[in-house]
Amino acid sequence: PTQALKLSRRMNKVIQVLLLTVFCLGSCKQKPENVIADIMKHYEKINSTLKDYKVKQVDDITSPASGTITGYYREDEIKKIESEHFTDTSRTFSEYYFDDGMLIFIIKQNFIYNRPNTYTEEVAKAKGDSVWYDDKKTRMEITKFYFSNNKLLKWVAPNDKEVPAITWAQTNKEAALWAETIVLIKELKEQ
Repeated sequence: PTQALKLSRRMNKVIQVLLLTVFCLGSCKQKPENVIADIMKHYEKINSTLKDYKVKQVDDITSPASGTITGYYREDEIKKIESEHFTDTSRTFSEYYFDDGMLIFIIKQNFIYNRPNTYTEEVAKAKGDSVWYDDKKTRMEITKFYFSNNKLLKWVAPNDKEVPAITWAQTNKEAALWAETIVLIKELKEQ
């Protein structure tokens, strides 16, 4: 009987180790490139079904520049937020994407003017300047942020250069992105 009991305990330990191994293998992190591919599928799906969502638009009252915030909802779940801001030196369009209530992707398009748009040819010449606002000289910078489990996974700066993770920590970029996202959600809810 004691031999059978020892064998039974060993078998239980072997089964526990096997189950733990299977569980660990099944829950291992996906490769970042696979996570990003999934994020892009959600991004495309959300944009292709925008007409099916309830839309709410409000003025951005916390921004020093004029702007609007548009939220896209499936029932009460936020799927996308668009934020537009206009100043005399730039215009910025930001999009925030969500899946099951979790932030998954942010894309920012920043159009930077060569001079303030109020700096007309007349103003420039009166000041003796040979350069004035010219929309043809506006440059666009696109920045992308990928999130997994609400954590910043990848930051792609303008000119498609990946920003090293050490920079994220030094600049508190993840916290700053979360803060702006929360403000946008709050403005949509309160107005």
